Amino acid sequence: MKIYISLVQYLYDNDIDMSTHLTKKGALINIIERMTEDLCSGIDEDEMEDFRPDMPHDPEEDLKGFSSDQLESKFSDWLEYSHSMVDHMSYDWYETEVE
Repeated sequence: MKIYISLVQYLYDNDIDMSTHLTKKGALINIIERMTEDLCSGIDEDEMEDFRPDMPHDPEEDLKGFSSDQLESKFSDWLEYSHSMVDHMSYDWYETEVE
């Protein structure tokens, strides 16, 4: 059986936050929500909308209407943006199999 893992690693304090999901879509929604919360907290919504209008800015935004492929694209965009902005957090998701 396939399962999907979303993973946030806080590099300074070696803390890892991981969650498992039965669907790829569920893991991507979880990791995008985490990234949005971490990267957008404290930044004015209008400022973010001007800077990155294509990215989700509100952690409460409903991502369920997107396909897995669309979510994977959003994750990749967020990941690229986060690397230029934050060097102490690492975000990823994995597919694995359990018996």
